[in-house]
Amino acid sequence: MATKKADMRPENVKKRFPNSVVPLVNSKALLQAARKYNAMIMACNIRCRLPVEGIVLASMASNSPVMYEIAKSELGYTEFTPATFVQFIVQENERMGNTKVPFAIHGDHITVKKPAEVEGVRSLIAAELEAGFTSFAIDASHMENQLNLEATSDLAGPIIAAGLGLEVELGEIGAKSGSAEGFTQPDEAEWFIGNLNQRGIKPDLLAINNGSIHGTYFGTAHEGIQLDLTLEIWKAIQSWSVDIAQHGITGTSLEKISSFIQYGIRKGNVGTLWQNISFGLAMNQDGNAITTADRQYIKRPYRGVPDELWQEIAAWAVETGNTGGNIKNANKAFLASLNAIPLACRKRITDHAYEEAIRLFEATHSIGLGEAVWDFL
Repeated sequence: MATKKADMRPENVKKRFPNSVVPLVNSKALLQAARKYNAMIMACNIRCRLPVEGIVLASMASNSPVMYEIAKSELGYTEFTPATFVQFIVQENERMGNTKVPFAIHGDHITVKKPAEVEGVRSLIAAELEAGFTSFAIDASHMENQLNLEATSDLAGPIIAAGLGLEVELGEIGAKSGSAEGFTQPDEAEWFIGNLNQRGIKPDLLAINNGSIHGTYFGTAHEGIQLDLTLEIWKAIQSWSVDIAQHGITGTSLEKISSFIQYGIRKGNVGTLWQNISFGLAMNQDGNAITTADRQYIKRPYRGVPDELWQEIAAWAVETGNTGGNIKNANKAFLASLNAIPLACRKRITDHAYEEAIRLFEATHSIGLGEAVWDFL
């Protein structure tokens, strides 16, 4: 049965991993199953190796499909290249013995901020296709809408030709309402998706600016995802059966996450939470890091990496200007130390990641959805 399911993998995956039987599949099947059964797919941004074992084990235990993803920017401040990222995720699933629960690997925020960057991004997409990615998010949202349309249309061809999952973005995530890059509007979304389809580009997901941010909510900032607006945008693009990708979920209550499905959200990105777990940072019940008035993090001695390592990271952050959200750069700067932490610390990270993943699988109604994915392959 495992061999038969391995035959259902996309061609780029079979070419890269001809002898593997782990179910790395086309993200389209995950999204189609979620749409049929009124669920949402959790997408986990992976910045270091430490939380992945717990996520894999939770996915296997609950039969919940999952996406493992890495953004173009994260490739710059982690140990990973496209090839080593896919290799690591596949190896972890092999090591845990996953032959049944399907997962996808997603290129998050393949960002092009100006037309001159298109060729470099084209090369990254080619590298991710060769590496075995099965899902891609072209993000030209930093440019005005017409330039976004042109860049997205230009870059999406190889993804469409391969028949793999495609996410596009309209409205820069985290941009403020009322600015030139304010909240995405339904008429914009209808124009954007309609024009992409006229050009033969049929995305599965649209990422929007609906009030979320990436990273930690500091000080008095708080989660402000506009769900009524999200639903209006979703309704505007249903002629093309496109769903919403929700970015910036860390810091959102499980109750609100559970409601996302009612507003057309089919994929939810969770990134900073796993970093918080790895570092052992104090968090509130919504997974947002608890910080001091000067944006310093608080380490729990019974969580995450050893306290001594965290003290080194915290001192380095102050010395190098990597405090606040830039603490993410420690993932590369302390790569060797993070990969060599004691077994006891590694285990508590795995256990913590497992529990948080289960809670998110429950909130997204994806428990048991893995079996249904095979019907769409």
